[in-house]
Amino acid sequence: MITARGAGVLGVSLVLPACAWLLGTAALAAPAVGGLLSLGAAALLVRSAAANGGPARLDRETVTRGETVTLTADRPSVPAWIPLAWELLVSEGTSGLPGTPAGRGAAQAAGDGATLVLRMSPQHHGVLVIGPSALSVTDPLALFRRESRAGGARTLRVLPRTLPVPGAQGGRAHSAQVTGRPLPRRDGPEFHMLREYRTGDDARRIHWPSSARTTTLLVRQDTAVEEPVRYLWFDARADCYPDRASFEEAVDTAASLAVDAARKGLALRMWTSDGAVLNSPSGPSGAARSLEFLTEVAPVPPGPRQDRPGSRPGTAAGTAGGRSPGPYRVPAQGLLTVVTGESANGRALPTPTTGGCAVVALHLGSAAPRAEPGGDGPVAGSAPVRHRHARDAEQALLLWASAVGGAPRRRA
Repeated sequence: MITARGAGVLGVSLVLPACAWLLGTAALAAPAVGGLLSLGAAALLVRSAAANGGPARLDRETVTRGETVTLTADRPSVPAWIPLAWELLVSEGTSGLPGTPAGRGAAQAAGDGATLVLRMSPQHHGVLVIGPSALSVTDPLALFRRESRAGGARTLRVLPRTLPVPGAQGGRAHSAQVTGRPLPRRDGPEFHMLREYRTGDDARRIHWPSSARTTTLLVRQDTAVEEPVRYLWFDARADCYPDRASFEEAVDTAASLAVDAARKGLALRMWTSDGAVLNSPSGPSGAARSLEFLTEVAPVPPGPRQDRPGSRPGTAAGTAGGRSPGPYRVPAQGLLTVVTGESANGRALPTPTTGGCAVVALHLGSAAPRAEPGGDGPVAGSAPVRHRHARDAEQALLLWASAVGGAPRRRA
């Protein structure tokens, strides 16, 4: 394909002979002939160089979001004294990710003389289709450029990022108490239980209303919620997030909590707002299943929802192919963590079907981290819903650990 510069040289080479005939001089014919010869030589050089390139290949098939994946291709064999310009181009699209536009991710590749290298850092999780790729060669004068196919489409699985959960305690947590139930309303980020006053306790933690009713001095004790199984509910509604970056941070938050549960010996049960369910055991296999499950979670655009054909790996029987439009009721016990977006205020969130279930709602995409006072529980006898607003996954995990009593209260 002729470039803009090549088209200009061709035009000048055709105009000069006409000018030489009108002026009656042959001096202008020499540049015209030189230009045409240069165009012919550049076309032959580019055509021959682009015909013997090698296929492109990915260095791995699975990466974590934000990591670098490398696409390489062998450069065609041409004499070293010919300064050709090479580019490795790739058409980058996506499959299985609604709302994610496909585009052309062309970039100049830095090569070592024999190999061309193109480095990409996917910013969205999911299953990406990379390719088909092409090899572009341009002559030294940039008169002609030619592309040749360097391989078909290749699949790349981009897993969510996982971050450490600060100070989270695994397994069951027990606490001595007097009333046998949580207080109906509390302040601060921790869950509180009542117990008798002991020598050395901080007098500021005395709960005077309960002490007056029972004629026994009672203090508030911060405890971690009993968590024999970790329950997660992920909000996949695209309009609940201010932007796609917030959705990706929410996926990272859910993945971090899921992997943390597997490492701490907790079974995991996870729901999504579109009806998918995951039951995952503890250990490395459970962590791998959780990541694979969340890799396929995509933002669901607003609008009419239709049943999906087939079932997804990891979904429970009876839920495959269906979507729950809400209200969402989940059989969680002990502690339910809801991962949603900052724009979900006023939208339907899940309700535990059993009483005594504490609910922590993490809202991603906030301008600044903050803890919203807990309101009445969704079920009679349950703990208040505690809303935590964070900019990213790191802040959300810190606020979650503080809310469930697994970490000391600190500023995010």
